[in-house]
Amino acid sequence: MIIDVFIPAIVVLLMLLVGTGLQLAQFKAMLRSPRLVITGMLAQILLLPAGALLIIFLVQPEPELAAGLLLVAACPGGALSNTYCYLGGLNVALSVMLTAASTLLSFVALPLILGVTFLAIAPGWAMEIPVRELALRLLLFLLFPVGAGMLIRARFHPWLKSKISRLRITSLGLLLALLVLIVVDQWETVRVSYVESAVLAVLFTGFAALVARGVGGILGMVRGEYYVFAIEFAIRNIGAAALVAASTLGRPEFVAFGALFVVFQFPLIVVMLYRYRSGPGAIARQ
Repeated sequence: MIIDVFIPAIVVLLMLLVGTGLQLAQFKAMLRSPRLVITGMLAQILLLPAGALLIIFLVQPEPELAAGLLLVAACPGGALSNTYCYLGGLNVALSVMLTAASTLLSFVALPLILGVTFLAIAPGWAMEIPVRELALRLLLFLLFPVGAGMLIRARFHPWLKSKISRLRITSLGLLLALLVLIVVDQWETVRVSYVESAVLAVLFTGFAALVARGVGGILGMVRGEYYVFAIEFAIRNIGAAALVAASTLGRPEFVAFGALFVVFQFPLIVVMLYRYRSGPGAIARQ
């Protein structure tokens, strides 16, 4: 009961904060030069779930962990990627647009991806996915709060600009509260699966970096853009995963992996940012 109430509430607040970082001018700029954003969006939708399936077939994890990995891979990019890019001195605007674009498409793409990928590992699960209800929940809990956040930004932009640091801290605090809530609610699953979850998190993060490298080579991206893509592909919206698993599918055990995923992925992202900061052009960035 508690998890059914608090997860949607936290997700709405997180997406509202994401919206306060967006403005209509950014979408207009994306339409004028859409190559990077559209390619990044399609790569997330098509390649990340395929990579998750490949990892599952190679590792053969427990069904709940397999479903958790597929759910995480199918979700849009997480706002945490924007914070990581900010801390690493990367192109935050590009990260924000990739997050926003994948979120906008999620209410259509996520139900379809889950239907296909769950069918591949467990046909019975695919039959349980209420596509229309899932799309409606994503629209209500992801897209509408983002739109509301954008309206708040348009109305109170000078005030919000002076509070950006506090908003980032608030967002991180909400994410931490969400992770703690999931771990407490699914403690038994977490306790017996943390080693296997660590393996899956490392493999998926590595695959995401490889996809980013491939996309970067095709598009001729500069080094900083490649690192933005690598972080954006690796970081998933765990709030959306928790919402789908607990509130829509009625399978909160699926998202226990998601909480562990964020924890085990953190040191990998730190290493990635260190490599960027200490690589070519490091002096110029300091």
